[in-house]
Amino acid sequence: MEPLTGTLHTDGGSAERRKTGVIRSETGLTVRAVLQKLLNANLARVIVERGYDQVGGIVVEARDVTGLRTAGEIAEAFGFRDAPQFLDVVRFELPMCASLTRPVDTVQRNWPTYPSGFLNSSEIVPVWELSRTRFSPGAEYWRIGADGSQQLLSAYLGAARGWKGARGWRPPSALVGTRARWSGEDFTADIAGEEVTLTRFAEVGGDGWNWSRPGVWTRQVPLADCVVFELVCMATLRGIPVRVLASDGQASHLQVTGSPEDAEALGAAMVEPGVFELGDVPMTDLSNQRWVANELSRPD
Repeated sequence: MEPLTGTLHTDGGSAERRKTGVIRSETGLTVRAVLQKLLNANLARVIVERGYDQVGGIVVEARDVTGLRTAGEIAEAFGFRDAPQFLDVVRFELPMCASLTRPVDTVQRNWPTYPSGFLNSSEIVPVWELSRTRFSPGAEYWRIGADGSQQLLSAYLGAARGWKGARGWRPPSALVGTRARWSGEDFTADIAGEEVTLTRFAEVGGDGWNWSRPGVWTRQVPLADCVVFELVCMATLRGIPVRVLASDGQASHLQVTGSPEDAEALGAAMVEPGVFELGDVPMTDLSNQRWVANELSRPD
């Protein structure tokens, strides 16, 4: 990726934006709070090489970690022993229909589990677990050096355009991230303020749709005209709870939502500390499928 230049604004969104909806969480954070996600080598690689657009797991609020200025300070606070030359983070607005909860794994692991609910730091930094979602538009990929320098490497330009400068792009999964129902149809959606960018995947876009890339079209509509939601498919595989992250109708890609021991029993791979995934699972192997549309709550 070619480095960008710019400044991140971490004020949590304007008062007007906060009126657009209420996040379903335990945190009391505003709906457009800016979160920071520490990337491991695997996540950094798939963003750069494949334009990976999903995010979840352990996050912190960006304004809480402004006192942690160097790569070493951040790594130590997150419980990693080695002092790196640099580390990568993504800062992004909290997607409207995602959920934040307190980490619940208090068992001793080979990775940090944050049983106190806070980073290991003199700064008071609460730790949250974000449900798997898609990055919000405007997410920024930063590299933080051992000397505290910060370099903006890329920005997420939405579902249709992906990460600026990434080597690859793929259509987002309908089972992860924000969607919107507009004019009787459901679309992949990116929300910015009171405007929604709808993305459809078709050979011909139709009137009012703008070409973005081959087979991909977008249009902007008012948020007030949409029903905004995230579609979540939960199931069990051999009695172990899982979430379906993607499916072509025949095979599925899963996140194991049970314990790490459950994940090991299924042969799932750890894609980041405490997060396990399993691919190419026949849909016929899944049982107890439950589909939930988590809709955006609006104030009366």
